[in-house]
Amino acid sequence: MFDPIVDEIRSTRERLAMLEGGDIHSIAIAARKRQELAGTKVVTRPARRPEPSRNNPLRPSGGSSVTPIDTSSPTAG
Repeated sequence: MFDPIVDEIRSTRERLAMLEGGDIHSIAIAARKRQELAGTKVVTRPARRPEPSRNNPLRPSGGSSVTPIDTSSPTAG
């Protein structure tokens, strides 16, 4: 399926990468320079720190009343 917008984005990405030799750091620096030259306000935000996990590890409940799974008989697949 041909999508002209996706095709344009990909060709622009390839062109910009070729201009900078494919170096991602050079591509980012060039992008920042283009933003400055455009004269528009560029908003940067501090990096977000990942939130601590709220998931608790599974703990057995019921103590000795927990029965083991019988693995001796094959299950139907």
